[in-house]
Amino acid sequence: MNSWHEMALKLDELYSRERPTARRQIKNQPQLLVLEGTRYRYFPIRRLADGIAGREMDAPLSQAQEVQRYRQELGIAGFREVIEGDSEHGDLLTRLKDFMKEEFRDNPSPSAKTFWVPDSSIREAVLNAFQTFDDHGLPDGFAEARSWFVSHPTTEVPYPAKAIWGIATHKKGSEFKSYQARDGLRNAGFECADLSFMPLTERIHDQLEEGAERKSVQSRRERNPVARALCIEHYRRMNNGRIRCIVCNFDFEEVYGDIGDGFIHVHHLNPISEAKDSRVVLPSIDLVPVCPNCHAMIHRGRDARSRVIVKSGV
Repeated sequence: MNSWHEMALKLDELYSRERPTARRQIKNQPQLLVLEGTRYRYFPIRRLADGIAGREMDAPLSQAQEVQRYRQELGIAGFREVIEGDSEHGDLLTRLKDFMKEEFRDNPSPSAKTFWVPDSSIREAVLNAFQTFDDHGLPDGFAEARSWFVSHPTTEVPYPAKAIWGIATHKKGSEFKSYQARDGLRNAGFECADLSFMPLTERIHDQLEEGAERKSVQSRRERNPVARALCIEHYRRMNNGRIRCIVCNFDFEEVYGDIGDGFIHVHHLNPISEAKDSRVVLPSIDLVPVCPNCHAMIHRGRDARSRVIVKSGV
């Protein structure tokens, strides 16, 4: 989720508490971000920019700059502009009017409206970028990735996030930052994770397909490093930045210091060893962090849903 999406969710909560503010802002602002799945759906760009900058979004006047200053950021975040005259504009304006009548018994101001909507076409472009990368490798102007990787939604192979975003958006590496590629990919529905902690040999993208057979001296199954990193990130957020075994609560950093930071096993609640083909893994649902001892006990007797993991409450 990028900062624009995150701030829209916060503004949606604010509007739920302050309906007069919601009515005034949505009615009068000419530039609106449209986000389905929220209660209020329409969010003024300048108010979102206030929130991103750490300012109050319900202040009497916005202190944000003119919207054209944010066009590039919005595009990188996966939104596209719909202006008057575009084929979609009439339908978006009609839906805004219907919303205002139903929610506030009011009409939007007569000023021209511009809408920013999620760019569904970017997802297809990213999928094509994976194939382009497979066919041609790292494009000119991009260095080998050191941190952010994006997981292919079908094979779950990790690819360099900045290169994939550059291919998908036809941009040079010098035109955007890695974190902007990460935000754009996440906004388009792709999983990204920082794999800078992982040795280079374990990040090579054609070796790391989740649950897929790999040709070697002994055929073995690899765990998707992006899914693992996202699982750890999810549980860190739940535990104030700490990563603990979900069964026994052991924290390697607490006991061993810096060398233990981030060290943990990740357990698949649906055993990957039984998978015949690759499958989609949801890191916050399918994966849990466990220490090596508990992990061994969970799998003892080939029972991945043992009483140990049930005891943990997962």
